[in-house]
Amino acid sequence: MERKLDHGLECPNCGTIYLNIPKDVTDYTPIACTTCGSFLGSWGDLERSFNMQGGQHGIFEMSEGQIIRKD
Repeated sequence: MERKLDHGLECPNCGTIYLNIPKDVTDYTPIACTTCGSFLGSWGDLERSFNMQGGQHGIFEMSEGQIIRKD
């Protein structure tokens, strides 16, 4: 399994992977970078990308909008 996420979840503006995810999120909720506020995509698209790369059951986990490597 890959040990690095692709750039689909990385902010194109500042390079961080820190998402501002509201409590009442739906597949269509626009998600912004917590660091700089840039639009990253809809929650449904971002979640699918994360899950295709292992999601919570792979080497990465998402906690409070931040994606971190488990090891």
